[in-house]
Amino acid sequence: MFNPRLVKKNLLCGLLILVAGCAGSRVKIGELITNPDKYNEKYVTVKGKVTQTYSIPILSIGIAKIDDGSGAVWVKPAGRTFFEGQKVAVSGTHKIGLTLGSQSFGNIIIEGEKK
Repeated sequence: MFNPRLVKKNLLCGLLILVAGCAGSRVKIGELITNPDKYNEKYVTVKGKVTQTYSIPILSIGIAKIDDGSGAVWVKPAGRTFFEGQKVAVSGTHKIGLTLGSQSFGNIIIEGEKK
C-alpha cells in the first residue's frame, strides 16, 4: 500500500545522508596534527573557536587559527572573514605546509577546495 508520509520520510532521510556524506569527514584537530600524512590532501571538516586572525583586507586575503580543545590549525576561509572568539565550522582540503622528518610545521585547511 502506498503511504505518502512514509515516502516523504524516506526521501528526507536519504537527503540528510547524502548531505552529510558530501560535507567531509569531521576530524579532531589533534588528530590532524598527530597524523598529518593520513589527512594530507583529504577533504575534512573541523569545528572550533577562532583564536587568531591575520588579514590583508585590501587584497581580500586572510587566515585564521581554530582551536577545538584537542589542538589548533590554520584555515584559509573562502569568501568570509573570521573574528577572534567566533565559533566556526570549516570544510576544505587539509594540506601540510612544511614537514621535516616526522615533524610537521604547518597544517592548513583550504576552505571549499575539494579534489
